[in-house]
Amino acid sequence: MPALVSDARRTARNAGWLVVQRGLHVATALVFALLVPRLMGPEVFGRYALLTSVSAWFAVLSGLGAMSLMSRLVPQFTATGDTAGLSKLVTSLLPLRATTGILTGLAYFAIVMALAGDVDRAAAALIALAIVCRALGNFCFSLFLGLNQAARWGLGDLGRRVMTLGGVLIGYPVAGLRGACAGLLAANLVVLIAGLVALRPFLRWSAIDVRREYLSPFLKIGTSYAAGNLLLALAQQSGETIVRMVSDDYAQVGYFGAAYNGYLTGAYVLWQGSMAFAPLLVTLQYREGAPAVSRWLGRLLKWMIVAASLVALAAVLVADDLVPRLLGAAFTPAAANVRPLAASIFMLAVCSVGRLGALVADRPWLSASAAGSELAICWMAGLLLTSRFGSAGMAWAVLLGTTAYAAVITWCTRDVVGYSPRAAVNAAALVVPWLLLGFLRRGPAWNATLLGAAAVGYLATLFWRGVITVHELRSLREVVRRNRDSRAEEPLSTLET
Repeated sequence: MPALVSDARRTARNAGWLVVQRGLHVATALVFALLVPRLMGPEVFGRYALLTSVSAWFAVLSGLGAMSLMSRLVPQFTATGDTAGLSKLVTSLLPLRATTGILTGLAYFAIVMALAGDVDRAAAALIALAIVCRALGNFCFSLFLGLNQAARWGLGDLGRRVMTLGGVLIGYPVAGLRGACAGLLAANLVVLIAGLVALRPFLRWSAIDVRREYLSPFLKIGTSYAAGNLLLALAQQSGETIVRMVSDDYAQVGYFGAAYNGYLTGAYVLWQGSMAFAPLLVTLQYREGAPAVSRWLGRLLKWMIVAASLVALAAVLVADDLVPRLLGAAFTPAAANVRPLAASIFMLAVCSVGRLGALVADRPWLSASAAGSELAICWMAGLLLTSRFGSAGMAWAVLLGTTAYAAVITWCTRDVVGYSPRAAVNAAALVVPWLLLGFLRRGPAWNATLLGAAAVGYLATLFWRGVITVHELRSLREVVRRNRDSRAEEPLSTLET
């Protein structure tokens, strides 16, 4: 039990550092939104957004479920002290990931050239090389997630995004779209080098084993999760493609992509925050069973819904003021996309917790089923609504798709790792009265004041209704705080609220 409590404390500390990293992630996304769309303009930014969104499909495919694989297997190796087995696994999988990265990079280039012939060939080739680097870099850093070092895992993605921002801002003025894509490639290359250096202590080339008999069980686990991840990537990264197919207008692609970048930032924050708890929950599932996992999932969903509620308040009260100021007057139509995408954050919270539960319970087909439903709804609604409402129609299609995913994953996991949604539902219901302040909107300064008052009022209401308690905050502080005193002998139940 002390070891389990130590795992809980380590997980909470890493989750805390991930929150800090996600704050920097959000700041980077904000700077990107402030500078890059304005720098490129709607049409060129639409081309860049299309190239990068399609590349996400192939980046997921090349990974073959590396993150899920490491989250499931590495805790088992560390729990038994099998460092030799862990080194053998990592060393054997690395060349395989290099091969899949190269193949998917080539496939990306071929498909982009076939489906979007007016895209710059050199720019597409640079993105294809970035896919190869990203596949290997993600594999290197995913190991640390399995080692319950989520903060170290998160540094890879954070570094990539910060350096991509710098690379695009430097590359575009020098060489246009090609320069921006070269900046993205440089960022992925630097992350790959850092990942290989960090992975070096775990590599033991004398133990490499690429025989099918050895790799097959691991590949079966990874590919089972990769199927769901790929379907999810196709759903979440299809918006620019659908808008381009329906409207044949890169400006509309740019309007959608500018708003959707902010949405994806929220999606990554929620998913990475939930994945920080994966090693702990896998251990809990093994030692204490589903009820202990369910308690953690319910608590995690509640805090995600609180965060989603604050995003919804910002979207309702200040989005119309912020979008033209952040992106430039040319992107004013993008403001219509913000509200449906903000509403989707609520559904994403449910999706993230359900997906995490499926991972912990080792039910990859549950996530795949939910992702398939999201993909189908997203494409059908997207083709229909975009033809009538432009990029705003695609934003509403995203909301419908994430709602379908949330419904399916919740239904499918109810008997596996079901959890009580009561606290989360209360947190969502209590934000409704504060959203009605949107009817009092006037000028920018007044709207910002309304947002501050609404946020403070909402949080105060959560305390008043007991959705969040002082005892809970104190318990969380105890979990996060580093100490090695007698508290380490407390049972895990004292750390739960």
